[in-house]
Amino acid sequence: MRFLFTSDIHASYDHLFSMLAKAGKKSVDAVVIGGDIVPHYLPEFDSHDILNAQAGYLEKIFIPAIEKFAAQHRTIFYLDMGNDDFIAGRKILEIRQGNLFKLLHMQCHPFTDKVDILGYMAVPPTPFGRKDWEKPDCKKQPFAPGNLISIKGVVSRNGFLEKTVLDLDSEDSIETDLKVLEKKIRCPFIFVSHIPPYNTGLDVIYNDDHVGSLAVREFIQKWSQKKYLIASFHGHIHESPRRTGSIMTMIHNTPCFNPGQENGLGSRFRYILLSLKDKKIKYLRRFLG
Repeated sequence: MRFLFTSDIHASYDHLFSMLAKAGKKSVDAVVIGGDIVPHYLPEFDSHDILNAQAGYLEKIFIPAIEKFAAQHRTIFYLDMGNDDFIAGRKILEIRQGNLFKLLHMQCHPFTDKVDILGYMAVPPTPFGRKDWEKPDCKKQPFAPGNLISIKGVVSRNGFLEKTVLDLDSEDSIETDLKVLEKKIRCPFIFVSHIPPYNTGLDVIYNDDHVGSLAVREFIQKWSQKKYLIASFHGHIHESPRRTGSIMTMIHNTPCFNPGQENGLGSRFRYILLSLKDKKIKYLRRFLG
């Protein structure tokens, strides 16, 4: 099986179409998107109504583009939202998923006849205002030390944005979610988590601080030691590969990837191409579109 992984295609309005062009050119069997799928800027929609703007993009741009691609290629998409995507729009994806694409968050799907794919999209607290996908990381570390977070922001509920304040002591955390998700593990798998593992070459921001998830790191370590986890894939921290010079790190025996992403009009699209045969994954190379 040959597949393309990318994340954070929200970084540019053109990244969706660059992704589809590369997937067609490379004749991949699957495309995996690790979160953040709605662009920051939506010129065709009313930016003053962000929930309707995101919904409009999904209904009129994103899904039709994937449908058109799928009509010409035998490619399945595994994807979900990220912390920049308001969860209100996920219902649009839920009613359309099936043979065209599979949603990843808290789910386990067959990837090949011998390997599954598991997904998780929530992130620890950030400095940003959109809080639909934010949770405390774990009891030992609700958020990365030194990370300048904000616990105040907004969530989408019943078609409206409501102010919220994150509870850093909440039992509803990334750590507890992953304990639920691991109950779905039944065979060797690849893991897609929007947030990278903490204190690696994949979670470094502009000031060289590490802001990843300790719970995700411990999950990877555990299932790598059990010889179930083949590889993990991440995004969220766009600049990390440029800060560290690496898109891959090893945790125990598991390769973990974050290709990074470039931002803004005219930016290059980042992705990686991989092959999976039996239970062995091969990193072919990183591409800049």
